[in-house]
Amino acid sequence: MDWELAIERHRDALLRILAALLVMAGGSAVDVLPRHLRTAVWRVLRPAEAALRRLLVVVKERMAIAPPCPRAVRPVSTGIARGDGERVPVFALFDARKSFKPRSSWRGPKPQPRIRFFDDVEIFEPVVIAAPDDMVSAVSLCRRLQALQRALADLPKQARRMARWEAKRALVRKETGKYIRPMRPGKPPGHRDHKSHPVDFVLSDCHALALYLLAPPDT
Repeated sequence: MDWELAIERHRDALLRILAALLVMAGGSAVDVLPRHLRTAVWRVLRPAEAALRRLLVVVKERMAIAPPCPRAVRPVSTGIARGDGERVPVFALFDARKSFKPRSSWRGPKPQPRIRFFDDVEIFEPVVIAAPDDMVSAVSLCRRLQALQRALADLPKQARRMARWEAKRALVRKETGKYIRPMRPGKPPGHRDHKSHPVDFVLSDCHALALYLLAPPDT
């Protein structure tokens, strides 16, 4: 297999997907967006991020980066691009962990008003139901888009950064017994069984390539 060609083709595909997301969001420095538009961007951005993580795993394995000596151990974080916008957004190199907590049966506000009684006075609290056209904050979304754009601009740099984080987490494992790899077990974040968007196919291909390099089949 021509790995360099595969990496370049999937990087180009992710760049096209990112360009479409930036057009949908109206750029990477938007404060608010309609709720339905922000949701549509999130549905594509999440699998695009997961696909890039797996592509970085491929780049790291192909570069054969030697694990560097980690510095002083600091609390391990997910690296997700959050904040108030003052710091440069950083791409999240590791999948978010799956939550196995039981979900609550409550799915949102009920249609009837909540009623409380204070000194025989009835207080009605009207329930505000979210509308698709409501304007909501898009700061976090835009920072994630910026982080994805910066990571796609220099894959080798991000691969070396991933190697440093793996070395740091390996040291944490010796002390705490915990270790988290870039790819979580099972299906990747944003995976959809019924593929309906180009990002679904890119994610599936990148996931298969990363698994092949991490655990090549016996021949």
